[in-house]
Formats: sequence, C-alpha cells, structure tokens
Amino acid sequence: MATYKSSAGAILQPGNQINKLSGYNDEGVFGWPGIEAFELIGFAKVTNLSADKASYKSFDLTVPSPDRRPDDRVRDDRTTLVVQASSDRPAYIYGASIGIAQDIPAGGLATFPASPVTADLGGTTGELLLLGPANGAVPFGVPGTQLNGLAAASSSITAGSSLFAQGAGDTTVADIPFWTTVTSTIARADAANSMMYKVTADTTFKVFNVDAITDTSVSGDGVFISQDDSDAGRAGYILGRVNYLRPAAGVTWNDIQGFIDFASQVGGGDA
Repeated sequence: MATYKSSAGAILQPGNQINKLSGYNDEGVFGWPGIEAFELIGFAKVTNLSADKASYKSFDLTVPSPDRRPDDRVRDDRTTLVVQASSDRPAYIYGASIGIAQDIPAGGLATFPASPVTADLGGTTGELLLLGPANGAVPFGVPGTQLNGLAAASSSITAGSSLFAQGAGDTTVADIPFWTTVTSTIARADAANSMMYKVTADTTFKVFNVDAITDTSVSGDGVFISQDDSDAGRAGYILGRVNYLRPAAGVTWNDIQGFIDFASQVGGGDA
C-alpha cells in the first residue's frame, strides 16, 4: 500500500464547507474566529454469534477511508477513533452519539450495497453500550457527581428484550453542555451536566458493554448477532460520533503579510 500523509485536512473557513467534515483527515472548520470545530464518525462491525459473546464487549471504532476500493486504496481505514489534543492546544469535547445501524429502505429499487446488510445486536436486557473516552482498556464511566464533564463526552443505549435493536440511538448524556440554571448559592452540582470534557493529549474513544453508566470496568455479558443474520451475510454495526473544539493555531506572519504595504508593492517609498 502506498504511503499517504495522514491528518492533513485543512481547517476550512465557514463558507468553504460544502460537505461533511472529513474525520479521517481531521478536517475542521472555523466555527468561531479563533476556534476550530471537528466531527469524527466511526463504526464497529459485529459478526460473532452468541457462543462467543464474552469476547465481544469492548470495541474500537473504525474511521473509514475516503478511498472506496479496498484492493488498491491509497489510504487504509483507521482502526481507532482519536480526538487530537495537546497541552498547548487542548480539545474540548461537547458531544457524543451512539447508534445501531439500520438499512435505509430501498422501496423495491436496486441499491448499493444490496440491502439488507444490517442486523440487530443480541445482548442482556438492561445492559448498556457506552461510547466514551477510554481509560486504557476500560471506560471512565459517567460518575453520579460530575467533576470534569464526562457526561458531555459520553453517550449510551440500553438493551431491551435482549436486543440492541437496529435504529436505536442516543445523543450526549449531558445534551449540549450549556449552563441553564443555578441555585441561589451557585453550588458545584449546578455544573453537573454543563461542562465540556477537556483533554490535553490524543484521546481514543471506544464502545464498552457495561451494566451501568457509572461502571469503570467492562462489566457486560457481550453482544452478538443471530444465526439467521449470520447465515444471510448480515452484520451488526455500532456507530459512534464525537464532536469537539480546539483553539486555533497561533497567529503567524502568513495571516497578515498579504495586507501590509511594502515599497516594492506600491511603486517605491513615500519619498
């Protein structure tokens, strides 16, 4: 496979964004002057059966390559979903969403890929699939008392009737982390779901099967697809989306050089 410079996406001016931002290229947009906004979307494909479910309860998210032909693509899929950050330019995560893929109805027309291709995920009733930042191989969970904004960086869905059904989905635990009300004393609890989650180093997001949203271990029983779906060539797809902001890179000479008058540009000096 040929080499390709990764994470080379531009930071677009708002009027130049005409398509979905490329999470693969870490493409951003100046949502506000001085602030870069990013969106990452990935998936985890589930093909195992019930007998092997105990081995399938923690998932990396694949960010698919823009190159569609796998045999000779220049850029391969990314096997992890990573929010880029540094101590100089932290990332402030304000949104997360998780879902289970569902085929788009074709109305009897031919489609590509040929549908149906998606499947329900079997699971244990009451257990969750939790999307959030990974603490190594385990989740941070969303603690009952918020101190750092994890609710803004996490999203979950709950199994019902032993299924994570196709089309199920949810957005951030904290919705949009804006302050809306305070008590007369402006107590710490007022900020419980009103903080962004700040990271100062590249941070991987994963999906974990857990018993409860507060869990800090991979405590679920695992997920699977049915034998019928497997025989038909279908698969379950867990979807994840993460939205975050970063301070723009520092001002440079290139930002203003073209607007400054020099003698060579205006036909000589004032004298």
